[in-house]
This record gives sequence, structure tokens and C-alpha cells, in this order.
Amino acid sequence: MKTPLFLVLSAAALLALGSTLHAQAPAAAKSPQQILQAMKLKNQELLEKQAVTLQKLEELEKDAEQLKIFGKRS
Repeated sequence: MKTPLFLVLSAAALLALGSTLHAQAPAAAKSPQQILQAMKLKNQELLEKQAVTLQKLEELEKDAEQLKIFGKRS
């Protein structure tokens, strides 16, 4: 009774591991130039996100200064 269940679970594990390893193989086949281009693209996206965040922070800083000024007046 335990042997068929063990065989089925073993077969399922092998299939799962085999598909995972197969899915990772194309990523390793990239050339150094392709890796560099992907890194440049990711860095550019990160810089754009940081610029947007910096702009929001500057706006928040201006709003905070205005609140301080209005708080002192009242």
C-alpha cells in the first residue's frame, strides 16, 4: 500500500524538479552583453522610480514648511 504512494510522490517530485531546472537553463545561456543590457535597463527603471520619489519628497517638504508657517500665524 505504501509503495505505490511512494512511487507516485517520487515521480511527481522528479517531474517538478525537472521542469524547474529546465526553466532555469535559458537564463544561464545569456551572453555577458545581454546580461549587461538587462542590468542597464533595470538601473534606468530604478533611477526613474527614484526621481519620482524624490519629487514627491520635495513636494512633501514644501507642504510641511507651509504648515509650519500657517501654524505660527494662528
